[in-house]
Amino acid sequence: MKVKFRFSGRGGQGIKFLGSALVRVAMEADLHATLCVDYTPSVRGGPIFCDVVISNSPIAYPYCDADADYFVAIDQKGFERAAECISEKTISYIDSHSIDAIADTIISKGKMHRVPITKRANDKKVIGAVNILSLGFLSEQLLKASKPDLKEDQYINVFNKMRNSENNIKTFQLGKDLYHEIIN
Repeated sequence: MKVKFRFSGRGGQGIKFLGSALVRVAMEADLHATLCVDYTPSVRGGPIFCDVVISNSPIAYPYCDADADYFVAIDQKGFERAAECISEKTISYIDSHSIDAIADTIISKGKMHRVPITKRANDKKVIGAVNILSLGFLSEQLLKASKPDLKEDQYINVFNKMRNSENNIKTFQLGKDLYHEIIN
């Protein structure tokens, strides 16, 4: 089993933190995981993306080329910089409020869902934790697919070891709730 993720946004949205949190959860589940980050010299506000690969065996190549299983994009410039990861098997979750119609043209392969990630974060006054909301959303898809097999208590154990654990857990739950509103 090997699952590849790409998360994209802009500097300051916590994309690297999102990727590192998912890697920690995978390690909590005794899986192998890698994190690779790509960003422009103008980090704050500039486009950023990170690749996460999770496997039950050692990982030789830690990047998503045109073979991501999951793509989450929460900013226009980040989306444009990172969208080359998409293939026929990719499930993409694209923010419906920050990414324009170009996504419909670029994502002609795979499956795309428009999701109000940043709007939900704004509405719930957790815009600084849009990354954790995204992870909560994605965790429900992973639970449904059971690949990789990550359990909710593994996410909670990781959050409990971080600063702002209570807020992260609440925001994570908001993302899970959003998944059930949109996808089910």
